[in-house]
Amino acid sequence: MNKKKNFQLIALAIRPFFNSTVPGRTIGAMRIVAIFTAVLLLARPSQTFAQSGQTYPQPFDRDGATKIFENDRVIVWDVSWLPIAYPTHRHLYDYAGVYYTNGDRVVVSPQGQRSPTHSTAWDHFFFRRGVTHSEEGVGTDTLRAIFLELKEPDPVSADTTASAGLGKKVRESNRLIILQDIAEQGKQPSAHRHERDAVVVAFTGKKPKITFVPKGTVDQGRETAGADRTYVFELK
Repeated sequence: MNKKKNFQLIALAIRPFFNSTVPGRTIGAMRIVAIFTAVLLLARPSQTFAQSGQTYPQPFDRDGATKIFENDRVIVWDVSWLPIAYPTHRHLYDYAGVYYTNGDRVVVSPQGQRSPTHSTAWDHFFFRRGVTHSEEGVGTDTLRAIFLELKEPDPVSADTTASAGLGKKVRESNRLIILQDIAEQGKQPSAHRHERDAVVVAFTGKKPKITFVPKGTVDQGRETAGADRTYVFELK
């Protein structure tokens, strides 16, 4: 029922109190009660709407998703899209990641619009929080990805300089920098310093290894030893 209809009904209900022949003091009190009741009734729709706001399950509280790491800044998930229909969910955190297999899924909007989607291994991504959808894994090849949920609502640093020696910058947002490094046969990694907290995702074949490296760490590729391909997610 909309507000205009509510107002019409309330007007009909309180009209007798303003046309009554009851003595003045009594009708005055009754008018006050009627007006107060009308205000409450008119306010109720917005209150009810706010209280009945839709809630959704967590995006990775599902089959095919495994939590790999969590601290006060980030949660890292290894996610597979199985051939099932997942429930509608809302991403409460900004999130980023990289696919490490090819695969297909259907993304379904809250309005029911279905969007067949193909993703390719080594595509990387970043999305702002608030994305709401459901998904279905389809096809013969299972799509897999590493996801990072950024727990802080805003960046800690506005610095845009990537750490040196960690690879080529392939993506940047106000939340993070993504660096990619593809190993060269026989090349030994050089010593480097991490200028900000980072999640290092090192792949040997299609097997990911996740390491959180604190800001200020100096090493010589310990977290990437033996990897074919590495993605470094530097957190701002």
